[in-house]
Amino acid sequence: MSRVYISVIILVFVLFANVHNINSQQKSEVKQNASMYNLPRNAVYNENILSFSYERLFPLKDNFGLMLKGGFMIWDPLLPVVETAGVFGSHKNFFEAGIGAMIDDLSNDKEEGFDFLTIRTGYRYQAPKGFLFKASAIYSPDNFILPWIAFGYSF
Repeated sequence: MSRVYISVIILVFVLFANVHNINSQQKSEVKQNASMYNLPRNAVYNENILSFSYERLFPLKDNFGLMLKGGFMIWDPLLPVVETAGVFGSHKNFFEAGIGAMIDDLSNDKEEGFDFLTIRTGYRYQAPKGFLFKASAIYSPDNFILPWIAFGYSF
């Protein structure tokens, strides 16, 4: 399992460290459009085929925002998923880190009211005109780490 975790971390850093050669005219255009306020605020996406989510981005600064997510996972038969995260970055490349939970249905006899908490960290590519890609690792206090890949559309 540690190999999977290390592979996901390496993938996230390689994607996040991708530096583009931009001439001075393009740099000024990027700086003008780099604000998180100019990004689409809504997104729908699919993660690892089993999870479907909607999220809303709330920009707080030019390079920082809060993201709220809701969705469901196809698991016995459906499991609601919620998450909140901080999103850091500018233009198209972002780092996100957050905490979430998979809500348990009320028929189970668990006292906690959720199956498990999750902690997520990862890379986010969000194009200004719609395409969304996320690569992240999810850690749970239940002692497992899962890599997640998501593709979607932001609007």
